[in-house]
Amino acid sequence: MVGHGIGGSTRVVGVIGDPIAHTRSPAMHNAAFRELGLDWVYLPFRVGADDVAAAIEGARALGLRGLNVTVPHKEAVLPHLDRLSARARACRAVNTIVFHEDGSNSGDNTDVPGLDRALLEAGLPRRRGDVAVLLGAGGSARAAVAALGARARCVVIAARRPERARALARQLRGAVPARLVAIDLAELAPGHASGRDVLARASVVVNATSLGLHGETFVPLDVDATPARCLFYDLVYTRARTPFLAPAARRGRPTANGLGMLLHQGAAAFTAWTGRRAPVEVMRRALVRSGR
Repeated sequence: MVGHGIGGSTRVVGVIGDPIAHTRSPAMHNAAFRELGLDWVYLPFRVGADDVAAAIEGARALGLRGLNVTVPHKEAVLPHLDRLSARARACRAVNTIVFHEDGSNSGDNTDVPGLDRALLEAGLPRRRGDVAVLLGAGGSARAAVAALGARARCVVIAARRPERARALARQLRGAVPARLVAIDLAELAPGHASGRDVLARASVVVNATSLGLHGETFVPLDVDATPARCLFYDLVYTRARTPFLAPAARRGRPTANGLGMLLHQGAAAFTAWTGRRAPVEVMRRALVRSGR
């Protein structure tokens, strides 16, 4: 068991990404393995963009049982998977891979139910609101579109490169039960009438960019245009309040960081790998301790 030595019978899972040093996933998964007495271990692996295919084949050859996939590889892994779940096909992004006994592998996107559960915990009900605003158009944004599309009649995708937002809207249109609209992120800054109208109807604003991961300045947003109960949710899960969340908090808007999404997507991945119900509260406590 984890904590009592790793041996030849230990089953290995992990996470691939670049960068990877900031990940808190090993803390929560290894705590869960200890809690259930499972002889498993979870490890982080830094994998560059040119090595994704080799990493997947290497994991298969080495007998790993599963992998999480984080930035920037959630789309890049798709060609190297044998099967995809319905939500992974809808998102066109994968964050969880299972390696099966027959040598095949399958991909899922547990970010979708993870974000859905995290938003519910943060106080956003599942009833359909008017508008959900999503910042970013990368691999994490794909899962967010799917989760938000079940909660809003319209999902507005705003990106610094608006062509990427338009491409994402085209690719996922019809895959979620919401109208998808793409705009330039700059339109949400103070002084833009079109952006102010979007924000005035928003029930939630989700940051799916990596801005703020290292404390860098966030792009200006017209927070004052949002309703008083509009939730600001940041997929970034650093301990400090991120530059995206800080202005919203100062104006009294409800805020939450990505720790809840990390927890609940991880719990779903844990069950997919082990076939066991994840000890969610044990995992939550481990995540909190890992950020101290």
